[in-house]
Formats: sequence, structure tokens, C-alpha cells
Amino acid sequence: MTVNLSSGVDPVPESGCFHGDASAIKFARILPYILIIAISLIGNSMVVAVVFKNQRMWTTVNFYIVNMAVADLIITLYMPRMFTMVFEGFEWVVGGITGEIFCKMSILLNQVPMIVSIFTVVAISFDRFNAVVFPLKPLVSTRICKVIILCTWLVAVAFRIPTIYAVEIITSESDGKPYCNLKLDEKFGKGVKRIYYHFNMIAIFSVPLLMIVIFYTTIIVTLKRRKTPGLTPENSSNSGEGFRRREVVKKKVLRLVSIVVTAFVLCWFLYYVRLSMYAYGRDLSCDWLYVRLLLAHMNSALNPCLYAIFSENYRRGFKKILAKANFCKRRSQRDDSLRSVRWHGAWDSNGSISIRIEQEIQKLSSL
Repeated sequence: MTVNLSSGVDPVPESGCFHGDASAIKFARILPYILIIAISLIGNSMVVAVVFKNQRMWTTVNFYIVNMAVADLIITLYMPRMFTMVFEGFEWVVGGITGEIFCKMSILLNQVPMIVSIFTVVAISFDRFNAVVFPLKPLVSTRICKVIILCTWLVAVAFRIPTIYAVEIITSESDGKPYCNLKLDEKFGKGVKRIYYHFNMIAIFSVPLLMIVIFYTTIIVTLKRRKTPGLTPENSSNSGEGFRRREVVKKKVLRLVSIVVTAFVLCWFLYYVRLSMYAYGRDLSCDWLYVRLLLAHMNSALNPCLYAIFSENYRRGFKKILAKANFCKRRSQRDDSLRSVRWHGAWDSNGSISIRIEQEIQKLSSL
């Protein structure tokens, strides 16, 4: 089925979606969401627990990851709405004042944390840019990091204030059923909807994506050009070895965050492309409507899986939590200090550089 956004006959263009699906198709649409919700709730909760229980992981990049995990958890609270969409279509099943409140809350639960996530991805990209391009000169402290995290939420809410005001429950002209629908033109004037969707596409996706590309392009160029400083026969045994270790750790961290950023962009790209189509009243397939939501929501379950695969510290932390819950054996807690970085006070021809390098390695390896 195709939804025509330009017909102007029905103010709820998605009202025909999913109603005619066979039961087998409905259950096929629901099954992925059951897995996504379970993995997201468990995985992101463990991400938050792992970081806050391990003080050595209290670094800027890990705080950003926690912020994304919290945003993913909130998005997950919205996902049961997909169950009613699949079985009842886009009909709003809760009526009265409670229904109006839930209608506006759906914006907060789904779209605000979505904006927070993409702003956090930009912050993570800048953090890695800072670590690679300006080594040993952190531009963002953990205190500033917390301020940035707070700002991601405040700005996200500010961006969605017009939406929260303009969304309301209306009755469809085609089937007489109630729907939670966005009425920007009716609330703010003709043409506002197109402007608002364009603004979202540019400010919330295109510009952040451009910044991410710039940061990672600079990182790649810097890593290719860089030669480990101070590596001469005279000092390679001390500071040179420390710099080499630091670069190896940086590349491991960079690999993880690069994969997380790439996954985020791929999962949310279709969502924003389809969002921009609304501004021009383009035809939209109900199947594609489902796919874009599925991919976007899938990212919430994908992130903790990526941390478990590519980060030893997160993997070890997950095993500890599961062990305490009796889901795996205590042997998962083996040799926690195996990869801990030793601090030493070796002085060489470069003065106290060894201590500084070791401190930097310890901070970087906390991911």
C-alpha cells in the first residue's frame, strides 16, 4: 500500500497502513521488535552500570556512551507503540485527556532522545578528533563533558517544543478514527511544515553528519601522516615505546567509536530521508515506513552489542554483571588486572615524559 501525502483528502495520510496485513505479516513485523526491546533494555542498562561501577572508566568518551545508552533506553520505552501500529494501524487507542498527554509524550520519548543521540555522536567524534590531532592536550575535561551532555538534552527539547505544541489527536476523514497527528501549518501558518522539516534535515542530520565526516577525515589524514615522535635509537626504549603504546590504544578506541558512529548514521539515514519527503508531500510506502522505523530503533539494540564485541573493558564488565545474576560462571572475572597499565616514574632524556605518557595510556585504555 502507498500513502499519498499530497492528496489533501485525509489529514492522516498513514491511516491506511497495516490494517490490511495478514496475521502472519503482523507477527513478522512484531518479532524483530520483541528482540530489539529485550536487547536494548538489558544491554543499555548494563552499559550504564559498567561505567558507573568502574571509576577507571569515568572518561569523556565513556560518559558520552552512557548518554547514548540513556537515550536508547528512553527510545525503547516508545517502541511498544509499534505493537499497536502493526495491529491497529496508526489509530490512537488511548482517548480523553490521557490520550492527549500520551500523544505529546510520544514526541518526548521518541524524537528528543533521537536528537540527543546524534548530538552525542558528534561529541564523540570531536573527542576522538581531539585525542588524535591534539595528543596530551585535552580540550574537553570530564566537567565540560557533563555540561555538553546536559546541553544535548536541553537543545533537543528546545528543538521539539514546536512539535509538542502542534501535535494533537484528530479524527480521520476517511475512517472516523482518532490519530495522534502533527498540525504545524494549522498551528503556525501555511508553509511552516515544509520549513520545519527542512530545518530538521539540515540542523539535526546534515550539519552533524558533515561535522562527523570532517572530524574523521582529519583523524585519518593525521594518523597517516604521523610518525611516532621521539623514536630514535637513543630514546626508543623509554618515551618512544610509551608513545607507540599510546598510539596503539588510540587506534583501538578509534575503531570502536568509528563503528558506532557508522552504525548510527546507517540506521538513521533512511529515517531522515523519509522525514524530508513529508515536506514535499511525496508518496510513501507503508512497508518503507515500517522499515525506516525498524532500522532507527534497531540502533538502540545494536550499540551495546558493538561495545561487547569491540571493547574488552565493556565485555569484561558485562560478564561480571551476568555472573552476579547467575547467567554465567564466576570465571568471567578472571585476571581483571591483566591489562591494567602500570604507572612508573622512569626518568629519561625527556624528563618526566614517561609518567605523562603512562597516564595518557591508562585514560585511553579505559574504553
